[in-house]
Amino acid sequence: MNLRQLAVDWLSMVYLLAYIPLIVPATWLQGRYGLRVSVTSAAFVNAIGAWLKCVAVYLAADPKKLEGSTPSVAELSGFPVLMLAQTLDAIAQVFILGVPAQLAATWFGDREVSTATSIGVLANQLGAAIGFAIPTEVVPSVIADGVPGADPNPMVDFATIRQRMMYLLIIGAAVNSLPPIAALIFFKEEPPKPPTYSQYVRRLAKIQARVGQSKSLPSRSAVQPVESGDLMTSPDQGYSTMTTVLENTYYENEKSEAAEKNEKQLEEKDDEVESHRTLKSTGANKSAYKQQLLNVLKNVNFMLLLVSYGINTGIYYAVGTLLNPILAQYFGGNPNIGWIGFTVIVAGILGSVLAGIWLDKTKKYRLVILITYAIALVWMCGFTGLLLLERIDVAFVASFFLGLAMTGFLPIGFEFAAELTYPADEGLTSGLLNASAQIFGIIFITSASHMVGLYDVKYTNTYFTVLLAVGFILLLLVKEDLRRLTTQSAMHAECITKANEELSSSQL
Repeated sequence: MNLRQLAVDWLSMVYLLAYIPLIVPATWLQGRYGLRVSVTSAAFVNAIGAWLKCVAVYLAADPKKLEGSTPSVAELSGFPVLMLAQTLDAIAQVFILGVPAQLAATWFGDREVSTATSIGVLANQLGAAIGFAIPTEVVPSVIADGVPGADPNPMVDFATIRQRMMYLLIIGAAVNSLPPIAALIFFKEEPPKPPTYSQYVRRLAKIQARVGQSKSLPSRSAVQPVESGDLMTSPDQGYSTMTTVLENTYYENEKSEAAEKNEKQLEEKDDEVESHRTLKSTGANKSAYKQQLLNVLKNVNFMLLLVSYGINTGIYYAVGTLLNPILAQYFGGNPNIGWIGFTVIVAGILGSVLAGIWLDKTKKYRLVILITYAIALVWMCGFTGLLLLERIDVAFVASFFLGLAMTGFLPIGFEFAAELTYPADEGLTSGLLNASAQIFGIIFITSASHMVGLYDVKYTNTYFTVLLAVGFILLLLVKEDLRRLTTQSAMHAECITKANEELSSSQL
């Protein structure tokens, strides 16, 4: 067993492994304390990990100088510190990967939410693309031309690599120190006005649950319908107008002298509500989260999507991890193969945006996700077959369309899951999807890596193709139960009806 290669592999695998046990507590904390606390905490932990990597490189010792001598404790600490840094960054990732879907649902209207989710996924892919491009330009390769299997590069020594690596990591740590500061100062938990009716209902339900936990007289501000214009302006026409009508209908009929006399008493109870909520909400939130999790896991459509999503994304991880050894068997002497991975990610950025826009325009969740998955399956077949031509330009084309479809599937999966499981939090469902992807990713990377070492890589690619076909069959079984969209439509229709009734009565 190559222990050095195993150690390097674990620097990547720790991200997948950390996600699986931490996703449930991470989503609970996000639901309990909100997006702001979750994002800010993750950003701080990520920054700490980035600076620890600088410490690890500073402690690293030249292996040649250690031969025949007893290393000091400091010299032996380099890799453990590096692994600690990677673990901290992996923990931070658990709190971040599920954010795009929930952030989009919290802040954006019906016709924007899918595009917003896709932009969040795009940002993640953009970071990966930068990770492919910049390090190779800053840190010299220890092998000639950067091609696996080539002879060592005689122009590179340990001191040079260490110096360049320190430049890269210090700049990276400085950049990673900006997001926690920005999040602490500028990040807001939620908009003052709900962007959609479904978000208003969810926010009202949470407030009512907290009031119920307090066993105290609720304040009017806690349970009243939204004021005029309290729904955030969005592309969905008529929200503010209909809300105004509903508010007027409710309050003009309810307003009385007795209510005005009691209003001061109700406001005085607000502090009591808050204090009781602080004492009693934690246990109730745990119970509510557990029930929400059980309801999601009992949803057959979601479970089918969960496995299908895990297969697709797990293969995406495996292809990205094993891309260089796969391509090296066909283009071993070509230094451009390193840019094919960059091409896959850049294509994925485009695919994420296009998928989000397509979904917002049509709202045909099942149709869009099936077409996207089918395109990914077709291009996985194409990637497998076209590599046999041993033409680098054809490999670039096949990789581009494969990345376009496989990454485009990610935001669609998040949004479809949110529809199937509403009113469950989007952070919970997207977190479970990501956990599924990590589990399948570990399985596929481990098994495919073993295959690459024993057989021709065309069998590995065929293995990926068959798995994608299984995922597509499972996706065909998912029914289009769009609960969030149905709630939006029902409330929209109800508001129109009440608005018409109000207008009719005013004309009499």
